[in-house]
Amino acid sequence: MVNRDNLAVLMRDLHVSLINVSPAGILVASDRRMAVGTLGRLRLRIGREEFIDDIAVVRCQSIEGAGTYHVAMRFMFTTARQTPSIRRAIAQHTTELSENRITTRFTTR
Repeated sequence: MVNRDNLAVLMRDLHVSLINVSPAGILVASDRRMAVGTLGRLRLRIGREEFIDDIAVVRCQSIEGAGTYHVAMRFMFTTARQTPSIRRAIAQHTTELSENRITTRFTTR
């Protein structure tokens, strides 16, 4: 029997590079494979602003010869768009996103 008061969550930070972003999800490059179904929190920094969304990994594809993986993630919509969410950043910072002047960090849980 599992005691729900004693559940643990394993967290680790991974740095990823943004490839593409849409209102429904995001595609990143990572040097680590991520299992489909992995839940996590993605942090995206544009200048001094940080935006956060909960995500689920929906696809992880090895890029042959590159030593990297393309990881597709969908937004979980667990927070309102008005909060500092990545979905809000898409609406506010389209130019910066297209010029890739951002940093990203992914935390699995």
